[in-house]
Order: sequence, then C-alpha cells, then structure tokens
Amino acid sequence: MKIERWVVLISASVLLLATACSTSTSESSATPEAASGSGATSGEAVAVSLKQWSITPTATTLPSGSITFDVSNEGTIPHEFVVMSTDTLAADFPISSFEGEADRFDEDTAGTNAGETGDMEAGATQALMLDLAPGHYAFVCNLPEHYGQGMHVDFTVT
Repeated sequence: MKIERWVVLISASVLLLATACSTSTSESSATPEAASGSGATSGEAVAVSLKQWSITPTATTLPSGSITFDVSNEGTIPHEFVVMSTDTLAADFPISSFEGEADRFDEDTAGTNAGETGDMEAGATQALMLDLAPGHYAFVCNLPEHYGQGMHVDFTVT
C-alpha cells in the first residue's frame, strides 16, 4: 500500500513537472517572435551631423520602417533636426516666416513634419526614432536663417 502511494505521488509529480516544462517552453518560444515583430528587422540607424551650415547624414536612402537618427550638433550654436515628408526638394522651400519668426520656411505648407529633435545646444546628441513610409523627405534646420544658409538635404525612403 505504501508503495502504491509513492508511485501515485511520483507519477503526479512527473506529470506536473512535464506540464510546467511544456508551458515554459511554449512561452519562451513565443517571446522572441513577439519581440522581433514576427521576423521584422529591428530597424536602421543613421548618424546625422549638424554644423554651420550643413546637415550630413551617413545615408540618404534607406528602406521603409523603423529608422533611428543619431543626431549630433557638432556646430558652435544651437541647431534643430526636422524630418519633413514632402514632394518638394529640400532646397526649394520658400523662405518667409514661421511661428512669428522671419527667415524660416512655413513647415505647415511645405509638407508634413514626420518628427524632430527640437533645439539642440552645441555639443548635444539625441536619438530620434521614426517609422517612415516610402517617399521623399527633407532633413532641415528651420531655425531663423539656418535653412537659407544651406542646412537642408534630401532623403529617400524606398
């Protein structure tokens, strides 16, 4: 009789252990798929240097999806990094005023602001992650007079 109890206890323990291992295995195999978006890539990275009077990315064409822009203000004055979705070439925005400041282009009529860093002090760095669809984009600094001095470049998402 005592042996039968031990057999029942051992059998139940083995069954519980097998069930626990089975649940653990299926959860851990599902986790990587969820984290990677079912096989999607984790995204691209582009380093971007801001200086007087240039914006220099390490790439000007990338596939659509998640893109992280690692932006560094290597200039001596504040700059910003604005990503505009637009059909207009980066150098062709008409300069007028924007948000009450002269010598800027109107972001509301030039296209769609896809994202920006905001003002960055000299020496600052910032990561900006955007999910970009295929199309033409312009990288600009739209602080007063900066765009007109040449702080713009075209970018294509395929």
